[in-house]
Amino acid sequence: MNQYLIFITTFIIQFIIAIEMNMLGPLAPFLSDYFNIKDNMVILFNLGFSAVGILVPFLGILADRFGKKKIISFALVLFLVGCMAAGFAKAPLVFAFGRIFIGLGYYSLSSINLSYVSEFINYENRGMASGILRIAFGLGVIFTPIYATGLINKFNYIYSVYLPLAVLGLIALIMLFKLPETKRNLDNKFDKQEFIQLVKEKRNRMIFASLFFISTAPSLLLNFLSIYLSNEFNLSQIDVGLAYTSIAVGTIIGIIIATIFTDKIGKLRLSKILFTLMVISLVAIPYLKNLTLIIILSTLFTLGLDGGWTSYQTFATEVSTEKRGTFMSLFYMVNALTVTFYSLVGSLIYAIGGFSLAITIATICSLIGLIIVNKLSIQP
Repeated sequence: MNQYLIFITTFIIQFIIAIEMNMLGPLAPFLSDYFNIKDNMVILFNLGFSAVGILVPFLGILADRFGKKKIISFALVLFLVGCMAAGFAKAPLVFAFGRIFIGLGYYSLSSINLSYVSEFINYENRGMASGILRIAFGLGVIFTPIYATGLINKFNYIYSVYLPLAVLGLIALIMLFKLPETKRNLDNKFDKQEFIQLVKEKRNRMIFASLFFISTAPSLLLNFLSIYLSNEFNLSQIDVGLAYTSIAVGTIIGIIIATIFTDKIGKLRLSKILFTLMVISLVAIPYLKNLTLIIILSTLFTLGLDGGWTSYQTFATEVSTEKRGTFMSLFYMVNALTVTFYSLVGSLIYAIGGFSLAITIATICSLIGLIIVNKLSIQP
């Protein structure tokens, strides 16, 4: 078994899906002009992208049943189809349709990628393995604003940012053929009672609830921050991209911290520490009128969020070992439902109270999520 090839392939996959997911925020002002829609309506492009996340648990079951590599390959094909549709879209509905396929690919790949790697890495070293994948995510986050705004500024067409992702995705798909398949569990079938049983367990309910509240913050902050910076500080599209790149430094630092210390400090303990930093840094952002301070606090926010998320999802991989693929699919389904919910109500929140109301709601929800995480224990 070539672990290096496993990590390289999953690294590329994680990298490209991270880039696509993080493009909408910094490109919001451009997309508003490109498709001639109101700026606070751009968040609706996340609706189909995230709504299909409800299907991910079914793919998780198929991954456990028939092999995770097969489902990763299938999800990657969906992602590539979505990239082509969105890249050449001339109307907002077509772009939104393309992102439905991208979303199904993204949520499937996010959950099954880690589950696949976990099959070949023991639990004691899984924090490092999870960290490596999160580094791919972090590099995607920090690379996205300059990549997306730079190409858009030069070519002024959406396909300029989607075609390179499709090429990298195709390379990863070819590399997948060289990877080993995971153990198949043909007894693992869709069972409504199994889902109900997973949700019935108190610790699982706490984990899923905490995910909803914690995911609220990035859903509101990162989707509306570019619009706020553009309107409040009159930043150009390139300037917005530079601001998002600066903020993404926090993501890289947080992931590196989690990669190094998750196994040493403890997966759950480190999650609590970093999520606390996330909540503290979020509170004052909408009330500051200094661009530098906003970027500094937003950077601390992404440090706490992505570092904490890295540790937390590693902790989650051992919650239900026999149904790991199914549980991690539910884990990401909650995230998808959160994004879907705020894609529906986010524009309304912004229309009613602007950026301040959006961040106030994000802060309260994050605090509730942190309280729930603090009540969790390592043992069931």
